[in-house]
Amino acid sequence: MSTEQYLVTGIIVSFVFTELTALSPGGIIVPGYLALSIQQRPLDTALTAAAAAVVMVMVKLLSGFFILYGRRRYALCLILGLALKILAEHTLAGFPALDDGVHIIGYLIPGIIANDMLKQGLLKTALAMAGASAAVLLIAAAF
Repeated sequence: MSTEQYLVTGIIVSFVFTELTALSPGGIIVPGYLALSIQQRPLDTALTAAAAAVVMVMVKLLSGFFILYGRRRYALCLILGLALKILAEHTLAGFPALDDGVHIIGYLIPGIIANDMLKQGLLKTALAMAGASAAVLLIAAAF
């Protein structure tokens, strides 16, 4: 399957999954990106999920000082996810053991996942992401 096919399949699976379970798998584009990444770079997938959890905690802490809901909260999730990606990549680039580097997937993916984690909880989002991403992988394996 090509990258585009993974992403389109991920969007369709995410939509159907959300309709059937009322749980969002970390955003409509996330399962395709995770399925695409997990086969070749599983450490990147784990780092992306960890980054999303960190962003979620940061937003929860900041919500004690600022009025954060709706678009404000979503924008903050995206900004913090992007900042965390940049910080992680500059920090992890200094480790020679990571010859190819370890990367957080995408620029917006951690923030999108974190926003869903804030809405429905970390565990529900993580399980929904895993289920939808696995479904994308199964569909990809069939083609």
